[in-house]
Amino acid sequence: MNNKSCIFSILFLGLPFFLIGQSISDFISVTPVTQTEAYVFPSSHKFQKIIESGDALTEGGTMPISPDFSGFVPISGSSTNGYLSINSESAPGGNTILDISFNSGSNLWEVSASEAVDFSAVAGTIANCSGTVTPWNTVVSCEEFSSSLDQNGDGYRDYGWNVEIDPATKTVLGKRFAMGNFAHENIVIHNNLRTVYQGADSNPGYLYKFVSTVAQDLSSGVLYVYSGSKNGAGNWIQIPNTTQTERNTTLSLSSSAGGTVFNGVEDVEIGPDGQVYLAVKGENRVYRFQDSDPITGTTATMETYVGNMNYDITHAGGTTSVSWGSGNDNLAFDGNGNLWVNQDGGNHYIWVVDNGHTQASPQVRIFGIAPSGSESTGITFTPDFKYMFLSIQHPSSSNAANQTDADGQVVDFDKGTTLVMALADDLGETLSLNGNEQTVYSIHPNPVSTNEMIEITGKNIEKVSWFDVNGKLIFERKYDREQRVELNLNGLSSGFYFCRINDRKTVKILVE
Repeated sequence: MNNKSCIFSILFLGLPFFLIGQSISDFISVTPVTQTEAYVFPSSHKFQKIIESGDALTEGGTMPISPDFSGFVPISGSSTNGYLSINSESAPGGNTILDISFNSGSNLWEVSASEAVDFSAVAGTIANCSGTVTPWNTVVSCEEFSSSLDQNGDGYRDYGWNVEIDPATKTVLGKRFAMGNFAHENIVIHNNLRTVYQGADSNPGYLYKFVSTVAQDLSSGVLYVYSGSKNGAGNWIQIPNTTQTERNTTLSLSSSAGGTVFNGVEDVEIGPDGQVYLAVKGENRVYRFQDSDPITGTTATMETYVGNMNYDITHAGGTTSVSWGSGNDNLAFDGNGNLWVNQDGGNHYIWVVDNGHTQASPQVRIFGIAPSGSESTGITFTPDFKYMFLSIQHPSSSNAANQTDADGQVVDFDKGTTLVMALADDLGETLSLNGNEQTVYSIHPNPVSTNEMIEITGKNIEKVSWFDVNGKLIFERKYDREQRVELNLNGLSSGFYFCRINDRKTVKILVE
């Protein structure tokens, strides 16, 4: 076993350990409760406020209300330098682009410029809800409202479209009429650079596949509506989308074609398994389907992935049976293939559905609870999945959360707020127990056998807690500011565990 052993030098809230690295999805569920004035999230993580509604923009004006999708657009693939595109689900709608970068010295994100996109050339926008960052680094902002108005007389309805934006120039590239007119909530683009999956956030709502004529060009293509079972096989039925009349009347054409009715398609994402996941808000579940072929395929097979039942949530205080509840909304996959689900309804949780989950063998956790009156919206990750951007939309104006972020700013969550989140080590000032002296802990060995003792050395060890991968507390030991402690792991099954030191630093341990 000695040849497998290694010593992990872990700075207290400082350096990440190696070999078995931590990820943003390493957390223990928060206690499931109703909303309060505060933003509730695991103690293993931190947040930093990026911008609030009403804040001044560098290029004039102020940040609008109701921030929604917050899409990080990397510059040259960078995880520390890019643009942050923030939709505003308001009337009139809006989109604000921030030039944003990570300062490795301060361990914080900085905004160097901020500018509102001018939509006057396309008759304005309304209710810019969710959207996507395209593989070619533009942003698609979705209008979650459709009307018959044609105030600029171009023959197209003014609202109810996907709108493509260049974040580098802060300019609108156009409304993508061929993709159809309806209450757009979100889209996802396949890595073939042609296929788009999207849904209508209405009742009746429908699921669509759009295949562009030319890669990276959303201005023309073929539009299909899904028709078939929600628990079995279905077909893609082509609907006409060439003339202005056809493009303006997508919903009625979908009905005539026999499209399957969904009660509010909130988001569509492609998982690392190649399947397509869609959140249907009014049906309290996330479906997934396998497309026979993204470009030429005409069939798909669908099933319920998560939702519409109770799940046992293990948290620091025990295990609670929690209803999935109503309003599953925005979706995002992290680097470990876990599905993050924002909830707009019920207790407004941020759920994490772990990779490998099935309804028969659930693996579900709760990462966060949005402040009173609000919902969390628009999660996106940096390419390395180290940082997560999201917004807190329409919180109660009477909230007085008085929470301090990683930059030392006090945030009350009484107005729309856009945040970045990460593990505590990766954001803000590195703390220590002894003034300026960094406290180092060594854990040895790791991996460890069940017949070995695991040794933790460092200063001021007061408590060591041991959790299984689902967050269930296995055991806890208290000490009198010790410098070295040993743990007997006899009786533990093989697998991954979390070791938490002094309720501040959590380490993933592999037991063999």
